[in-house]
Amino acid sequence: MSNCDPKDKIVYPPEADFYSSPAQGNTTTLFKFITSQSKNPGTVDTMLFFRWDWNNDGVWDTHFTRSRVLDHRFWIKGNYTVVMEARNEGGLRDTISTDIEILQGYSPPHAKLIVSPNNSHIRTEYVLDASETTDDEDSLSTLLFRWDFEGDGSWNTNWESEPVKTHVYTGPDHYKAVVAVRDPSGLSARADQIVIVTLHNKNLFVDFSWTPENGTSIDVFKFDASASYDPDDENNTFTYRWDFDGDDIFDTDYLSNPITEHLFEDEGETSVRLEVTDKYGLTNQIAQDLVVEHANRPPAASFFVGANYGNLTTDFYFDANAVKDDEDWEYQLKIRWDFDSDGTWDTDYSDKKTVYHKYGTEGQFEITMEAIDLGGLTASYSLIVSTTGGSNETGLIIDSDSGDTYGTVKIGTQWWMAENLKNTTNRACYGNSLVNCETYGGLYSWSNAMAGSESERARGLCPEGWHIPTVAEWEKLFDYLGEENVRAQLEEGGDTDFRMKYAGQISGNGGSQYAGTVVNFWTSTGASGSNAWAFSLQKDKDQIWPLILGRSYLHSVRCIK
Repeated sequence: MSNCDPKDKIVYPPEADFYSSPAQGNTTTLFKFITSQSKNPGTVDTMLFFRWDWNNDGVWDTHFTRSRVLDHRFWIKGNYTVVMEARNEGGLRDTISTDIEILQGYSPPHAKLIVSPNNSHIRTEYVLDASETTDDEDSLSTLLFRWDFEGDGSWNTNWESEPVKTHVYTGPDHYKAVVAVRDPSGLSARADQIVIVTLHNKNLFVDFSWTPENGTSIDVFKFDASASYDPDDENNTFTYRWDFDGDDIFDTDYLSNPITEHLFEDEGETSVRLEVTDKYGLTNQIAQDLVVEHANRPPAASFFVGANYGNLTTDFYFDANAVKDDEDWEYQLKIRWDFDSDGTWDTDYSDKKTVYHKYGTEGQFEITMEAIDLGGLTASYSLIVSTTGGSNETGLIIDSDSGDTYGTVKIGTQWWMAENLKNTTNRACYGNSLVNCETYGGLYSWSNAMAGSESERARGLCPEGWHIPTVAEWEKLFDYLGEENVRAQLEEGGDTDFRMKYAGQISGNGGSQYAGTVVNFWTSTGASGSNAWAFSLQKDKDQIWPLILGRSYLHSVRCIK
């Protein structure tokens, strides 16, 4: 069997043939040129391709195509010789031509109408533009136009050569503007566009202001719309009507005076709407949101202390940024402090909401903060802090992730949190009581405290820059404190200011145990299997127990820097 290319066997050129339908026509005729009778005379079947020269000028007007039917229109009358060339896959060709007489034909114009603007008001001069109308045989200057501006079937103009008209509509409505176009042969066409005419003039500038700017339900508001004007007619005049509660029902008739007054019965946000109508009957509106405030009430006084315990080195941090007021912004409120509630204010009023203070003696102190608003109303709030006679350096950190604050204490060379971790992520509370979390801090499984890490010194749930201590770091603390009274030095009231509390535990089966008598602290040191190291201390027992415990137990966590 031969592997020769079938094209090698194409030895005969195609036989080109075509006819047109219709055979004769005019300049409006769309001819179909059909090559269905073209063929290959050889034994090898091959595809045919065709291209056309519509006026025998030697320049092919189409590329080769496989289509056997092609449409063409002759736009100018005359005698044409149409040439078609057929080509097969072997590249062999045949050409054929035929003569066609094209007579002058006549077609109606292609009417086009543009209205600008198509949506405006009764004072608008609308431009009706048919200048983009075309005709296959005739130029624009030979065409005639007539107009029906309202689309009511009655022509408003006679035939004329101008393709552009202007028109002012006397009443609001949806109109259909119609143009009829006629060419010199008497053929005609129409085009139409919808024209929307309203009483709304968006160019009217409408605005109003009110006093007082921040009024209450006992204040009479004065509204002033005198800033409204017509930029197109400085002598235009207005009447005004108002909707004060945003229910789309106007609460006043049209008023000649741009200034009016209103007393709001309800407090809260409302939308006030103003509509103006000019001397031509045209209107525009504006709505603005207005808040009717409460009649002045005292501020809500509140503050927190970074840590409500410390010693004589502690610079206590007080934060009153939570002070609120229904009428005034927070920055407008001022506060003052009495750090020992002796009835004498230790600071003047200030808009600064945070302050630091050291106590020179140990004991318990009640701090009173008073807030005052712009109306002179005041409110106060008090908290208690306590100081010990300890001398270890103390500090304060704010967890940027949770927003929690913690007192800190430096013992030897180590900085420790002076309270248990209270991060709410996967936290449990002893006895399922939030009060116990506030008292003792949270209880955490080892994996939750470590936030999934298995590495010593993992940050876990600790604030940034802090981590869960290792066995070695706990032992360094115990060694620094010596062999005697370690537990007493660490617990609340001890001279280290470590403030250890006996938080108890939650066992693997979910039971809460030993609050008030036992505290267990997780380390970041893992143990074999599903265990980890912890340290346990018991009330009234000086021994410290290092324990290997199941990681599912829930214990307290202290963080170290």
